[in-house]
Amino acid sequence: MADKVKIKLLASLRDLAGGVHEVVIEAGDWRRALLILKEKYNGLSIAIDDRGNPRPGYLVFVDGIDSRLLEESKGYKPKEIVLLPVNHGGTHGQEPLVIGWREIEDAIDKIAGGITNSNYNIDVIIGILRGGIVPARLLADALDVSDIYFIEVKLYTGVGVRHARPYIKQLALPELYGKNVLIVDDVSDSGLSLQLALQLINMYMPRQVKTATLYVKPWTKQIPDYYADITDKWIVFPWEKYEFKRLITYKEASLEHA
Repeated sequence: MADKVKIKLLASLRDLAGGVHEVVIEAGDWRRALLILKEKYNGLSIAIDDRGNPRPGYLVFVDGIDSRLLEESKGYKPKEIVLLPVNHGGTHGQEPLVIGWREIEDAIDKIAGGITNSNYNIDVIIGILRGGIVPARLLADALDVSDIYFIEVKLYTGVGVRHARPYIKQLALPELYGKNVLIVDDVSDSGLSLQLALQLINMYMPRQVKTATLYVKPWTKQIPDYYADITDKWIVFPWEKYEFKRLITYKEASLEHA
């Protein structure tokens, strides 16, 4: 008999499940649980793909961990799953915040000004893949920092292990001992990526580590040291406009066949 998994639906997803807030599913892993949920409530196909993964524009938290940070782990049995839209902090039907390059440049100038005014002299900038690639490069230019690197944050959960163990999947990292480091991402949404990056970079014994993101969501678990603005809207950055277009096209097609 499979273990029971509690699935919580937030915001507009409740409407797609007939007003249900919470469902208990018998399943051995979180993807299987979401597939069973989708079969039960067909309207949730807009949020869950045919493999049990969240579609673009939606998030899944497994026992408090963003599913995007989870590696495959046979034998791990989750207790609680939370399914929510990216813009769950806003009102139902809220228009996304579409950011242009001018807004990006203004945000970079604001953050760079804050860093300069705080007298934080950066030796190394580390961007978090994928969203932090462009902001990290722009901040490096604005602050005249030549050492810029990128990391990918992952979580590994072993068989029978209740807590996630983080590691860095890196392209290359320089010597960080005794240096001032700035970790950069585009937005602090759940805040988990920043939290993990901070923990991991501190293992390299830098002198100091600070964080920066263009935007912050009000529900984040990690407020960065520097940011340009706070918003509860679903943000569309100029480097992900095609992904956004694909999502909108899919949603419109799904509604037509609902």
